[in-house]
Amino acid sequence: MIVKADGGFITQRQQPSMVLVTTRLTADALILHKQGMEELTIPLAYPQSCGEPFAAKIWQDICPVVDEGKDASRWLTEAIGYREPVRLVRMQRDRLRPQSKPELLGERTHTLFADAAPYLICHQASLKALNTAMTSSGFEPVPMERFRPNIVVSGLAAFYEHQVQTLDHQAYSLTQCYPCKRCIVPTVDIATGRRHPRQQPFSLLAQLNAMPDNPKAPAFGENTIL
Repeated sequence: MIVKADGGFITQRQQPSMVLVTTRLTADALILHKQGMEELTIPLAYPQSCGEPFAAKIWQDICPVVDEGKDASRWLTEAIGYREPVRLVRMQRDRLRPQSKPELLGERTHTLFADAAPYLICHQASLKALNTAMTSSGFEPVPMERFRPNIVVSGLAAFYEHQVQTLDHQAYSLTQCYPCKRCIVPTVDIATGRRHPRQQPFSLLAQLNAMPDNPKAPAFGENTIL
């Protein structure tokens, strides 16, 4: 997670240029890439000289984290163009974060730095319906990456995912707990790091598929637990 000097988390909501930093995993490292910069390699192994844990804040949750070092800080600060130095952190060893909605996600559900649920499932037919409406309104279609799902599935009608409680396999079951209320992040073009001047697809999605309790708030995908 990227945090400010005071430990507050930073996302594309505040800094759309973060989308221009791409990632890939090897067997033992996380590689960060930004066009025009040398790649940054972060070992996956827990750092041996990480300093004392400190407090980072995600919404209302306080989490003990450790810093990935000055090189990571300098690289990310330049890459995202933030107004002050930022830090790259990981959760303190052997710590899990109890999620803040036990009544919706279950009392035993934990996560790390996600907003809420450990999984977000999105459906191909829903994206197709959205993009049909986008092109009919004179806008460019958007890729699924705009919505940052962990899992993408097909086989359901558009937005029917909100009617399905579980996706079952012989070895496990995924419980879809409640619709994902979308923020402005899907309006950020992943190629340019700029927000859509007319707030699309946010506005159009709110017309097509609103949150059950808020007709002005768009929903896309389901917050899910294993």
